[in-house]
Amino acid sequence: MNRILVGIIFSLFITTGYIAFLVYDRQQELQKLTHYTESWSVAQLVSEYYRFESWLGLYATDTDEVTIDQARMRLEIMLSQGELMKGGDLGRYIESDKTHQALAARLEEILSYLDSHLEKMSHAELKKYLADMHLLDAPLSQLSSSALTKDINTINESNRKIQILYYIYSALSLLLVILSFILGFLMIYQNKNILKAHMQVKSLADELQISKEKLQIQNAKLEYDVYHDSLTGMKNRLFFWDDLSKINLQADKNHIPVTVMLFDLDRFKEVNDTYGHDAGDLLLNQVSRRLTSMSSATDTFYRLGGDEFALLSSGLTETAAVSRAKEISNHISQPYTINNQLIKIATCVGIVLSDNERRSDYLYKFADLALYEAKKEGSQQIKVFRQWMLQKLQESRTLEHDMALALDNNEFVVYYQPIVDSFSNEIYGYEALIRWKHPVRGILSPDSFISVAEKTGKINEIGKIVLEIACREAVSWAVPARISVNVSPIQLGSKSFTTMVQSILKETGLPANRLELEVTESSLFSDSNMPISILKKLRSLGVKISIDDFGTGYSSLSRLSELNFDKIKIDKSFVNSISTQNEALNIVKLITGMAKSLNMRVIAEGVETEEQLERLQVLGCDLVQGYLFGKPQPEVNKVIRCS
Repeated sequence: MNRILVGIIFSLFITTGYIAFLVYDRQQELQKLTHYTESWSVAQLVSEYYRFESWLGLYATDTDEVTIDQARMRLEIMLSQGELMKGGDLGRYIESDKTHQALAARLEEILSYLDSHLEKMSHAELKKYLADMHLLDAPLSQLSSSALTKDINTINESNRKIQILYYIYSALSLLLVILSFILGFLMIYQNKNILKAHMQVKSLADELQISKEKLQIQNAKLEYDVYHDSLTGMKNRLFFWDDLSKINLQADKNHIPVTVMLFDLDRFKEVNDTYGHDAGDLLLNQVSRRLTSMSSATDTFYRLGGDEFALLSSGLTETAAVSRAKEISNHISQPYTINNQLIKIATCVGIVLSDNERRSDYLYKFADLALYEAKKEGSQQIKVFRQWMLQKLQESRTLEHDMALALDNNEFVVYYQPIVDSFSNEIYGYEALIRWKHPVRGILSPDSFISVAEKTGKINEIGKIVLEIACREAVSWAVPARISVNVSPIQLGSKSFTTMVQSILKETGLPANRLELEVTESSLFSDSNMPISILKKLRSLGVKISIDDFGTGYSSLSRLSELNFDKIKIDKSFVNSISTQNEALNIVKLITGMAKSLNMRVIAEGVETEEQLERLQVLGCDLVQGYLFGKPQPEVNKVIRCS
């Protein structure tokens, strides 16, 4: 019996020692699991990659929300994460599978490329490269899931083994209680250790499950945020480009056209300036809800940024597309109530159909050109892309190139058109009008190139040339006739304009009171007070100031009286119809009366008939200008030149 008891005790001792070793081994594994696991490291890597994609996508949209420095900071974080893949548990996990190795190599390749080229890449290149980066989203998500599954399986296996040990040890403890108190005490002590380990495993398993659920939620939210506008919840620019590519492929297979519409809100800036940016955001939300309510199974709306929206559709004819655009425009133009304020807004629409063109970037470009032409014609206009729009753009770019050469080659010249007294027909002065002697296209009028000059900033240099030539010409005249020179709004936005005028007057010797500067109404109604300030300084020097094309802008009596212009020039659109339309006659009468009340003289341009002249004389117009008295010529009247 003693031998049996000794044998049992010895067996139990051996068994106890073995089980204690297993428990210790399980505890060591659990200790490892309480630290960072492969799944946690992979999840961090994937989360940082998605966040980096989001930041890079925002930077590529050319907004002010993300700068190149912020994008670089996110890239450095990803580079540091990438170093973790080369060592430790994460490195060993990646080396365990060739697919993981390939994925890691691709990720390292992308990060290395961006590290070397990020600052050099244009937004268009970055957008294209983002498409390649998106290809890693799914593999990285699978990597995260597989790592998480591996850890969970490891924990479950450890838990199962510990449970088995628990049952065995519980049975042995009952036997050891009979044999000895000490043996029973040891059994109870070990049992507590096992229970503790079991609870640790269970707790860790629960935490990992919660982490997995949170990670899934975060991944879903991150994916949503990347492709949706944060303000309105509409699909954003990234979604637009992805969908455009997909729709193009499907439509090409089915041999049906894709329709791209771009539209933005007319004068939306005025809403922000008048009611505040919060009201502007509320308006954008209401517009987005209206657009979303108009969605159908065949088309989708997007907010591309700011007040710019887009529509993608397939299978529409041009007539149907225009009809759809009118429907959208009419729906948007219905009044909105924002903070108890009634606000009206309209939209212009640019349309392109992929009849002969399937490239996504070209479709967007063509729709944008159509939108530009629509906005030029006024509010709530709709334009379908035509080839001449592209030709016009190309011509504009050609003019930009030729303009730089023209300045070097002195191709800009000045023509002069007489301004005469409406009653005596005596020459009062001349208006200096710029012409471009283009080596290929011949003589170009300002209408064909001034807008290009303003866009490129060349208008300042060109304006200086015109002013110098005109003043030098006027000095040579035998009679003190006035010289009138047009001034661009861009010139009035330059602080150095006053100094430049003073310098030219001094160099040429022309008295300031013989120089008249003509400014448009629109140049005076900017956010800046600089134009008014500059004109006041020039007027204090003796330079005369005229407001050009009056009646077509937004002038008010208060603004006119603030500067106290010397002359008001009536736009030729009113003069042309003064003989046939009572409305035009009444407008000219009103302008003339207003000018007289402010002690300003009146000039009427575009006078071509005796009948127009007679009516202007009756209305008390002081000065006239037009083909009736002479077309713009390279030289002035000989009487002016000769003493």
